[in-house]
Amino acid sequence: MAPGFCLSPDLFAKLFPFHLAIDRDLNITHFGPILQKNHPCTPEGNNKFGEHFIIKKPAISSDFEQIRSQQDSVFLIISRYTGIKLKGQMVNLEPGIILFLGSPVIRDPTKKDRLSLKLADSLDRDPTQDLLFRLDMQNIALAKAKQQAATITKKQLETHQELLKEQELNELKTRFINTASHEFRTPLGIISSSAGLLEDYDHKLDITKKRKHFRQIQSSVKHMTTLLEDILLINQTDAGKLSCKRSAFDLIVFCQDLVDELVISKDVENRIVMTISSLDLNIDLSDGLLIWLDPKLTRQILTNLLSNGIKYSFPDSKIEFDIQVNTSNITFRVSDCGIGISEADRVSLFEAFHRGSNVNNIQGTGLGLSIVKRCVDLHGGSISITSEIGVGTNFIVNLPIAKAAACAPEVSANLECDKTDDKSFYELN
Repeated sequence: MAPGFCLSPDLFAKLFPFHLAIDRDLNITHFGPILQKNHPCTPEGNNKFGEHFIIKKPAISSDFEQIRSQQDSVFLIISRYTGIKLKGQMVNLEPGIILFLGSPVIRDPTKKDRLSLKLADSLDRDPTQDLLFRLDMQNIALAKAKQQAATITKKQLETHQELLKEQELNELKTRFINTASHEFRTPLGIISSSAGLLEDYDHKLDITKKRKHFRQIQSSVKHMTTLLEDILLINQTDAGKLSCKRSAFDLIVFCQDLVDELVISKDVENRIVMTISSLDLNIDLSDGLLIWLDPKLTRQILTNLLSNGIKYSFPDSKIEFDIQVNTSNITFRVSDCGIGISEADRVSLFEAFHRGSNVNNIQGTGLGLSIVKRCVDLHGGSISITSEIGVGTNFIVNLPIAKAAACAPEVSANLECDKTDDKSFYELN
C-alpha cells in the first residue's frame, strides 16, 4: 500500500488500481496492481519515474519540486512502455513522497483489450477526490472520537469528584452523629439527674443545693445549645447563607468584655493576659478604638481561640491575647503553653469535627477551629499557626479593615454622626 494512508492494502488497491508513489529522487516506490501488470518489475537501477513515464501535462520537467508545486493541477502522464495515458492528480503525502492517483484514458477499445484492461478500469469519477473525501471522513471520525473520549474523561472526572464529595459528606455525617451523641449524652445525663433529685428530694434540699442543681441544668442546656448553634453556623457557611456584616464598635471594650466573660465562665482568673498596641502614631488608643468588623463573626473567632487556649493549656499557665492595629488590618495573636498540635493533625486542623490525636480525654466537638476559619474567610482575612507538642500553640489572625463607605448601607445609616475627625474612630486613609 502507498505510504501515509491508514487504509488496508487490499482496500487501497481496489480503490486506486492506477496509483504510483514517487520519492524525492524520483524513484517509483510503489505501483498500483493494474498498472503493475503493464509495468513488470523493472530491471535493477531502472526504476526512475522519467524512465517509465512522460509528463504530458502540465508543461513541467520530471523534477520532484516542480511536480509537487503543481499538485493542484490535473496531470496527464504517458507510459513509455505501453503508451497508456493516465489522467489524475499528484498528492503530497509527506515531505519526501508524492502519490499519483489517476485513471486510464482509453478511447480505442482494441487498446483496452490489448492492455488486458476491463471496462471498469476506465473510471468516470476522479479517484483523487474519492481519496480526499475518505481522508476528510477519516479525520472527522477521528476528531469526533477524540471529542467523545474527552467528554467521557470529563464525565469520569466529574463522577469521581461527586463520589469523593459524597464520601466526605458521609464521613462528615458519621462524625457528626458520633460527636453529637457523645456530647449530648453527658449534659442530658446531668439534666436528668438534677431534675430527678429536685423532683424527689425537693423538701429535703436546702436552697444552696437546689441552686447548684439548677445551675447544672442551665449549664448543660447552654452546652447543648452552643453545640447546635455551632453546627448551624457550619451549615450556613457551607450553604453560602452566612455573610460578613460589618458595623462600628469599640474593639478595646469588645475584647475586654469578652475576656471578662471567659474568665467568669471558665473560672480562669488572671490567666488571660490581653495587650493592645499600634505602631501608627496617628492612632490614639486611650479613648478606645472604633472599628469596622462583623461583631458576631469576630466574637466567634476570639471566643473559640481563647477557649481552646484555656482548654488545651497546662493548669495555671498564661494565655497571651495580643492585639495589634495598623492602617490596613488588625492582628489577633492567641498563644498558650499546652499540649500543642502535631504536624500531621495540622493538615486537617480546620475541618469540621476534626480533633487532635493527643487530646486524650479532653472534651470537645472539633468544631471550634472550623468555625474560626470560616469567620476569618468571610472577613477576607488569613489565619496561621505555629505549634510544638508539649510546648504550646500560637494562632495569628489578620483581618482587613474596611472603610465605612464599603460597609452595608444600613450600617452607615445607623451612625448618628460623622466621626472621621475623632481619633478614636479608626478608618483607612
